[in-house]
Amino acid sequence: MPLRSRLAVHCALLTAVLSTLSFTALSTTLQLDVADNTATAEFPERLTFSVELKSEIGIQRVVLEYGIANQLTCGEVIARAYPEIVPGKAVSAQWTWEMRQSGSEPPGAEVWWRWQVVGADGSEQFTDQQIVVWLDDDHPWRTKSGGSVDLHWYAGSQKFAEGLHTSALQSLAALEQQTGLKPESSIDVYIYASTDEMREAVFFEPGWTGGLAYADYDIVLIGIGPSDTAWGKRAQAHELTHVLVGHLTFSCLGAIPSWLNEGLAVFGEGGLEEGAAEQLQEAIDADTLLPVRTLSGGFAEDPGQANLSYSQSYSLVNFLIERHGRERIIELLAELRNSATIDEAMQQLFGFNIEGFEDEWRAAIGAQPRRPDSIPTPTTSPTVIPTLMPISGAPLSITGQPAPPTSTGQPPPAAPDRTSPSPPAPQPSPPFSLAIAVAVCACLLYLLTLGGALAIGLAVIRRRRS
Repeated sequence: MPLRSRLAVHCALLTAVLSTLSFTALSTTLQLDVADNTATAEFPERLTFSVELKSEIGIQRVVLEYGIANQLTCGEVIARAYPEIVPGKAVSAQWTWEMRQSGSEPPGAEVWWRWQVVGADGSEQFTDQQIVVWLDDDHPWRTKSGGSVDLHWYAGSQKFAEGLHTSALQSLAALEQQTGLKPESSIDVYIYASTDEMREAVFFEPGWTGGLAYADYDIVLIGIGPSDTAWGKRAQAHELTHVLVGHLTFSCLGAIPSWLNEGLAVFGEGGLEEGAAEQLQEAIDADTLLPVRTLSGGFAEDPGQANLSYSQSYSLVNFLIERHGRERIIELLAELRNSATIDEAMQQLFGFNIEGFEDEWRAAIGAQPRRPDSIPTPTTSPTVIPTLMPISGAPLSITGQPAPPTSTGQPPPAAPDRTSPSPPAPQPSPPFSLAIAVAVCACLLYLLTLGGALAIGLAVIRRRRS
């Protein structure tokens, strides 16, 4: 057989061997028995994952993977923890997620988890993915569903819950008619019996918080007592608006200014109450209005300034809707979602930047012209209002990243305008066992031998030609 033909045959055989080895590596999985695969909540402190595993070839290592199933993210987010085990044919693994270390997830968050198990021979297997709802079981929760709102409550009569549920649906309908904002998925509203009980369910929120909106989870928390129904309905509408705005503007790159976010929320709850409207008029008369660019960041900590910030934000949003139409509001939010700055978005849609917008707004409400001596920059300090005014709340936790486990694949969130599905279960990575390493070494030796033979053959051919 000619030398070139023999080389072709050898190459074909080598390719077949490598293909067979690759297929074997990809198809090798660990035979595993799984028992007592649970997640036990001690709300709101911690969530403990535990499992019992058995395998005839022995278990060398166990890794916990977990995350949030119902949260908007820019990509797959997986947290990993590495519990200590005693290797053997039967092992127990346990790891605890301490919420005080990472920041708590909101009540109603869906936590998924699974275990990656590595055998003594390097083979791997994943357990089936499980889901647990992070919610306290101290209260006898009941649910009123319908439309795009699932209302959960435990204190109060059925009539109390039906009234809040009906009010929520009416608020969403009015918001869609007036601004074009509408829910893209069902929203869970959790009604606590008081603001104190609501604040006990989450960590690291100010003591004055009366309502919280977690837009990337489609979750709203409100503390509404029997005598707070009127306020509760307004707070509910306020927080529902935050969820809708959060969905529409969810982005990994862009940001929505506070005046637009909070102004829409106040608009959603029905506009300014009498006292807030009077405070705004006093600021107009005294020429003490806040620069709009300042309102793009966090509101001031001073209670009076903070309340004025809310009232002025509503006035700004109301002016945009009345002057330019509700469709432009939706377009503005879409531009921000697509990572445009507020100046870029407003220049494109309305023909002016923030300062030009403030000039038109001041003229429309009869205020003194803006003083152009300086352009303020927005503050990043948090808004502090020592009242029960509903505000938007964002958990301090980074989903799936509590210490000490490692996390991979961060988006988010925070993102797309839809409910985030459970992360798909990726296929187990092919094991790289000792057998495969030996096979690879054998293939390399074969290639070296083949190369030497080729070199000798070429030398012989040259000598014959000479």
